[in-house]
Amino acid sequence: MKQFYLTACSSISALKSPLYFKSLLCGLLCSIVTYSEAQSVSGVITDYNNYWKTSVSSVNAVKPVNSHNLLAFTYNSVQYSTGVNDLALSSHGESFIAGDFWSLPLSGFTGAITSNTKVGVGEMYDGVHNGASHPAPVNNIGYYLSDGIKGLNIGTGIANLPAGSMSFNVSTINPLNIGDGIPDILVTQIADPSGSTDGYSFIDASGTIVGYKKNIAFTSITPVANWTADFYEASSNPLTLTTGYTNTDRPLRLWAADLSDFGITSTNYSAIQKFTITLSGNSDVAFVSYNNKSFNVIGALPLSLADFSCKQVSNKTQLNWSTTMEENTSHFTVERSIDNNEFTAIADVKANSNSTTTRKYTHADNQPAAGTNYYRLKMVDKDGSFTYSKIIMINFSAAKLTVSLYPNPSSDNVFMTHPATSGATIKIYNASGVVVLHTQTSANSQQSKLNIQSLVNGIYFVVWQNGTDKISMPLAKK
Repeated sequence: MKQFYLTACSSISALKSPLYFKSLLCGLLCSIVTYSEAQSVSGVITDYNNYWKTSVSSVNAVKPVNSHNLLAFTYNSVQYSTGVNDLALSSHGESFIAGDFWSLPLSGFTGAITSNTKVGVGEMYDGVHNGASHPAPVNNIGYYLSDGIKGLNIGTGIANLPAGSMSFNVSTINPLNIGDGIPDILVTQIADPSGSTDGYSFIDASGTIVGYKKNIAFTSITPVANWTADFYEASSNPLTLTTGYTNTDRPLRLWAADLSDFGITSTNYSAIQKFTITLSGNSDVAFVSYNNKSFNVIGALPLSLADFSCKQVSNKTQLNWSTTMEENTSHFTVERSIDNNEFTAIADVKANSNSTTTRKYTHADNQPAAGTNYYRLKMVDKDGSFTYSKIIMINFSAAKLTVSLYPNPSSDNVFMTHPATSGATIKIYNASGVVVLHTQTSANSQQSKLNIQSLVNGIYFVVWQNGTDKISMPLAKK
């Protein structure tokens, strides 16, 4: 993003991320070999308004105005998922290679916050159109670079991220993934790059670059779309929104790279200790992310979630998950959805707090909805920061769930207890098979009131149906 001011403010020496990364910063790095080719991302899919797809060849006219998470991106004509919500991609008929991408959390930097640095958020992020919110959004640089599901919220970020360097401890590089053509680093650019060039490299224990330093000139990358944002002053606390930075349109750019694009090979990968970023001072970043299938970043996540699964046990959903590391973890919030969009918290499970061994957890959802149920974990740290797990699903047959009527017989009103669904129907048929009452259940409601006062006395059949799931039961009107 172009420079706004030339005045400088005092240096911030230790800006802490809410995502538990506690390693020290490295200084600026010098490289002998510079590798400058950029592999641009030609298309993305996010969960803005549930599903938003755009590309350089077919730019979506809709401009996001709020937070939204990256679901998939196209690189070298191949679409990869991020693992945020593969179910949503499949439901829209998308073909993709399943991925597992997480943002690199900002633990700090060697630069200084100035009046040139902005916090960029969707124009309706605060619910206020064409104006500042009260109170203002939180002033925390690290938060906006690692918020959202898996830290991949592309609707918030930092414009003119201060010049300096960041470093992240790298471990467990899989040599089989080197040169496989599947991207290992994914970077966002959410405003006007103004000719900025940032450097990315892997280094060894002594600070020497392993392979190449990859310099990226963002002006060489074609935007995939535009979004509408407010840019708050990051140098003030609380954040302030000034004239000229409200309700403004900016382009979205992304680039990606394989480990081999950095000159990493099967003979030098074992020397890698850190991943570093040298910032120009004009970088406008929503997040920098990495492929968790190719290598791990120590301390990047609030914990290491080894697995998350579910299965049907009688009429319940049994959720199971395990961790291999926890650091100051407070609890897990289990969230459920029936439409893979709106999630509701159904339980909190206390974490072990600190552990370096495998810990197993389980929770039973005693009242799953008929049809498809979606679950995710909100993993919360003791300081209140959090991130989300992947989304998993399970389908319950209505025949295995209970529906009841009471009172039965009844003369005026009867109450039906049923699974919490969205848009299920209830029909009452007379003995001749004619529908005499037809209604829909309320979203997430588990009980419906049926007025049968106008029906003549006799035997009826009440049918509850949700999609292909159907339950029928007799009702006596007296």
